[in-house]
Amino acid sequence: MTYDIVIKEGLVVDGSGSPGFKADLAVKGGRIAKIDEVIDVEADRIINAEGLAVCPGFIDIHTHSDFVLLVNPKAESKVRQGVTTEVVGNCGGSAAPARGAALERAKRIMSGYGIDRVEWTSFSDYLNLLERKGIAINVVALVGHGTVRQCALGMENRPPTERELQEMKSLVAEAMEAGAFGMSSGLVYPPGRYASIEELIE
Repeated sequence: MTYDIVIKEGLVVDGSGSPGFKADLAVKGGRIAKIDEVIDVEADRIINAEGLAVCPGFIDIHTHSDFVLLVNPKAESKVRQGVTTEVVGNCGGSAAPARGAALERAKRIMSGYGIDRVEWTSFSDYLNLLERKGIAINVVALVGHGTVRQCALGMENRPPTERELQEMKSLVAEAMEAGAFGMSSGLVYPPGRYASIEELIE
């Protein structure tokens, strides 16, 4: 069998907690096809990894790359560190949904990158835009409580009305249906710090 890539003589660290071991690794069709002490076969590309570690991609669980990924979809600063998955939308702040005060925030952030428009309003729009940009890493997106609160009542330091609370709940439900992995909160940052326990439970 021929392989697309054979990585030779690397220290394989498989993420299981077991000690690393020196081995060759073969890739076929974008998947690991074989790991063995020595793989001596034809390959389209052979990489000498002597003195280097060969391991699964890292997951960066606390990032704020929500907007940066739209500007720099190659995510080179992460990929060069071995990060292949990022969790975005942390600390109660996400790029979507974007309406009201949250839309104004998104416009300010994007203008800092020299981009004068926001191409999304819903969480679904945002995820679709990431996909169209062809981002180089996997994204686990959280919907931010603070962002949802901004959509419904801006930066006001008060409890939401019943109508505003229902709007917030609806925005979270829409985000979850679109593919959000959960909701984040940042209870030391405004406007999240204005929320009661009851609001968060709802």
